[in-house]
Amino acid sequence: MKYTYAAPLAFLLVLCACLILPVTADPADAAGWYAAGENLTAQNNYTLALQAYDQAISLDPTFADAWNGRADILNRVHQKTQDPLSTLNLALASSDKAIALNSTSVPFWLNRGQILYNIGYYYKDTAGDEATASKYFNDQLSAFGKATALEPDNPDAWFNRAYALCGMGRCSEGVEDFKKVQQLDPNYPYLEGNLENAEKLAAAQTPFYIKYAFGIIVGIIAIIGAIFWYLAVRKKY
Repeated sequence: MKYTYAAPLAFLLVLCACLILPVTADPADAAGWYAAGENLTAQNNYTLALQAYDQAISLDPTFADAWNGRADILNRVHQKTQDPLSTLNLALASSDKAIALNSTSVPFWLNRGQILYNIGYYYKDTAGDEATASKYFNDQLSAFGKATALEPDNPDAWFNRAYALCGMGRCSEGVEDFKKVQQLDPNYPYLEGNLENAEKLAAAQTPFYIKYAFGIIVGIIAIIGAIFWYLAVRKKY
């Protein structure tokens, strides 16, 4: 009897199609497109991730997480675009949408803070516009401050705020925020090195009359005491 491979081969083709098609088929709704965007972001496939988030938004314009995902992708890729500042402004506009829809999401505020930092850095480093850069850095700090207010026990929020403060030359405050992270999560990634650097910068930024205030006060009291003692002794003689 002659054995035919046609039937088994056909069965295998049908089986492969059943396995592959559900994977490659487009999602049916906004939630599916958002999930696809998240998976693609995790794979660093930012082009397709952005397309997925856009599809989610087109199906549901009130999908706050999709707007935040879009903002995140645009922030990540801004340096690889022809006009980084325009890309960052698009990211900020998407962040505006996300927060308008959900103003109590800590990840949204953290994402916004990072976008504002990059815009500030662009104005400072590329455009040489210190005044505009300062405005965005202050807005960044406010965004991270909002995150800490919403979730006081969130180490990510305090770490980002600490980093922002040090970047703005306010390392003494940054040290306190890094110590807050230490209390919440002693094993937080890169905490030890950042805290150590912040403490060194804070010490360098502290004026000598504040750093040695106690010794100066003691010295002044000693001098005043010596003067009074000298005057008292003179009166006796």
